[in-house]
Amino acid sequence: MFDGIAGRYDLMNLVMTWGQEPRFVRRSVERAELPDRPVVLDLATGTGDIALEVLRSRYGAQVTGADFAPEMMEVGRNRPGGRQIDWVEADAMDLPFEDNTFDAVTHGYLLRNVADIPTTLAEQFRVLKPGGRMVALETSPAPDNIIKPFSTAYIKYVVPQISRLITRTPDAYEYLSATSRGFKTPAQIQALLEDAGFERVGHETHLFGTLAIHWATKPL
Repeated sequence: MFDGIAGRYDLMNLVMTWGQEPRFVRRSVERAELPDRPVVLDLATGTGDIALEVLRSRYGAQVTGADFAPEMMEVGRNRPGGRQIDWVEADAMDLPFEDNTFDAVTHGYLLRNVADIPTTLAEQFRVLKPGGRMVALETSPAPDNIIKPFSTAYIKYVVPQISRLITRTPDAYEYLSATSRGFKTPAQIQALLEDAGFERVGHETHLFGTLAIHWATKPL
């Protein structure tokens, strides 16, 4: 499914977020609090938005982009700067990396697409160096407020119709719409991160509460 939308994935993300996706990517990298010349793993890297932002923001960064969709990564490899990233086909629940390898692990829209979130977080905890930072950009179900009927209608009905025009694969975005609406709340994600052993856990929300940036630190 993801390989099938690879060529238009970035455009759809831009449209779905009303042009705000680049800002959210930059903010996610800021929340990673990267050291100089960091070694970074970007999971569910897709076409490399977050990975490329890490390269732009930190001179000398060593970035690995990992995903299970090779055609998505091929699009990223051919973007400006894409050849500086080490692209790896990998399962987020069984990472092919040694313990204590990375200064930071980042990902965008990963957790809603894995079968086992605790296992996924445990793998991230394992490959992070002590003191390393995890940052996740994720959708969130609309909070119970006056905006909820409108934001729910947008993600449930409007996004699949937009995708029909842009990607001609509306089934993919019907799936993404359903996983977004049925996903865990930011508070639930925070609890899962704490259960995984992370500390200094926090989050901030955007787009009327329908998108969240989560962060957490592996103890020293």
